[in-house]
Amino acid sequence: MVNGELHRPTSRSESNPVGCKSMTISPPKIVISVIAGLLLSGFAQVARAEVLLPVNVNGQFGYINLAGQMVIAPQFDFADEFAEGLAVVGKKAGRDNRYGYIDEKGVVRIPIQFQNARSFSEGRAVVVFRDRWGFIDASGKFIVEPVFDRAFSFSDGMARIIQGNPRTGESLYGFVDKQGKLVIKPQYVYALDFREGLAAFAVSGKNTFKMGFIDKANRVVIKPQYNIAGSFSEGLAVVAQNAVTYLFEGNIFIDEGSSPSKKVMYIDKRGAVVITGNFESASNFSEGLAQIEIDLRCRYIDKSGRVVIQPNFSEKADCGDFTEGLAPVNADNGAKFIDKNGKIVIKTEFVWAYDFRGGAAKVRVVTASGLVSDGYIDRSGRVIWSP
Repeated sequence: MVNGELHRPTSRSESNPVGCKSMTISPPKIVISVIAGLLLSGFAQVARAEVLLPVNVNGQFGYINLAGQMVIAPQFDFADEFAEGLAVVGKKAGRDNRYGYIDEKGVVRIPIQFQNARSFSEGRAVVVFRDRWGFIDASGKFIVEPVFDRAFSFSDGMARIIQGNPRTGESLYGFVDKQGKLVIKPQYVYALDFREGLAAFAVSGKNTFKMGFIDKANRVVIKPQYNIAGSFSEGLAVVAQNAVTYLFEGNIFIDEGSSPSKKVMYIDKRGAVVITGNFESASNFSEGLAQIEIDLRCRYIDKSGRVVIQPNFSEKADCGDFTEGLAPVNADNGAKFIDKNGKIVIKTEFVWAYDFRGGAAKVRVVTASGLVSDGYIDRSGRVIWSP
């Protein structure tokens, strides 16, 4: 992330779907900024900021619009998607890299000075300065001084931080609020973002972890009893029991070989099991549907637990979440998109596709030499920018 490697920040917070093939993937998101409604000719209208997409032109990044027209000329060594009117950009500085923020006209609004930077979320952005992590506001002012070993983007008014215990050397998770107050001191071996008022946390158990949920006052709402847990989404969270888990690079994973009897299910905010089944993996609910795997094949269920989409894709197919009414399905014969009836509505020749945001989806090709190149398509399947 630092140490001279050009890092791609991500605006998406961890959601940690349980046992899901895509649980370690944090797909980039295309974020559209909505400007306040304006009263024009007696009618209330909502003006939308133009969607701008980062593209790579001969090693330099610029931005195009949805018509594929270059809006901000290629001039950066790195560029991320816009969020809340600002985008992270990076430039090489000798053997290192530095990051700052531009506005939608390409003007540098926050100087390119940080060792690492992430997209804005809830008016705050995570940055690394002098090897420590902190938070800035949209003016570039530090709201939370860079004093942490690591920090994550704000979600639900709170942000996770990690601080090492000087006595034991153990890395512990806590939370700060948007004013910079440490409201939950570092005390958990693992934690996820707050979503819908609750956050999953972990304590060390015998040969595995136990996870439960706390509220913003650090009260245990659902006691630690699951081997792994995800975040709440649309009132439900994925959890698993009878599984052996391990911590690797800041995430908890299931040891599949040691967990033949694992049980994946969905709980509500009281901890009651509301959906259960023969699931090998499961993801968060999005637009009323969740992706699960049975017999190594992806399917989609509704909130009653009923399988409503059962596409006939191969075991190797990786299915994504629904956004803007469509979900990506990445298979050997090319990335596709399905609608909520399970019908293939977009076919592509690309090896991978991400979900739609603001009317565009990122697509990817990998050359014979292993180089990765990204482009974009619109909802009709038209290529906006060829990888």
